[in-house]
Amino acid sequence: PPLMGDLLGGNMSFREGEGGSSNPDPLAATPAAAPGSDFIDMGAPAQEEVVFATAEEKRMAALKEKYAKANEKKKVWDEVDQRWKNVEDDEKAVENSAPKAKIVGIKLDGPIDTTGKDAATVRAMQDRQREMQERQAAAKAELKAQANAKKAEEAAEMELRERLDGKLKAWSEEYGKKKNIRALLTGMDQIMWEGSGWKPVSMGDLLVNGAVKKKTMLAKMKTHPDRTSKLPHEARFIAKRVFDALNQAYDEYVEGGGQ
Repeated sequence: PPLMGDLLGGNMSFREGEGGSSNPDPLAATPAAAPGSDFIDMGAPAQEEVVFATAEEKRMAALKEKYAKANEKKKVWDEVDQRWKNVEDDEKAVENSAPKAKIVGIKLDGPIDTTGKDAATVRAMQDRQREMQERQAAAKAELKAQANAKKAEEAAEMELRERLDGKLKAWSEEYGKKKNIRALLTGMDQIMWEGSGWKPVSMGDLLVNGAVKKKTMLAKMKTHPDRTSKLPHEARFIAKRVFDALNQAYDEYVEGGGQ
């Protein structure tokens, strides 16, 4: 009987038992067919396509494949350690072990080492040293000035507390209890700094509907830290205390239903 190669159009001429060895897999030994023959090359079996239930599953699978490829490292066999090693690790080890050039800076104090240097280089090094010394001195002076300014501000704060605390407390409290917003507004002209531009407010002015809110907003704008940041220290001290007291009193006024 003819072999499979004969049936598929191959040029195998031997048959089992007729001078040739038997091929256990005739299809594997079948050569490509000549042009014009009826042989159909089925090729490699198609890879089964993965079907995803949702687009999100497909996206996640693509991300996993992407990260897996990104994390792949080239490995080589180390005959000394008898193990696989990452090529990147070896390159980093060589890079880290390479000797680094020693960097020698210019000293700010003491003479400069001019050994083996020409006159132009020596002058440049001296100019650089002088420039660095001047910059260092300026930085030290600035830090010292900042420290002195801070100490002076703290001393002035203490002096203002001793001088104004009683007056401000009398304006904001009565018999140990915080005054309401109306009492604060009517007494503000007694504690505001000179040149503040605040006009006195009477209790009658606050009886009009919405007058308390309006006057409170004006008072807070007058004493807001952003508007008083460039004023003298005493004015800023008073403004801060007034602003905090107004905020607290007005919150209580709103919580009480505007009474």
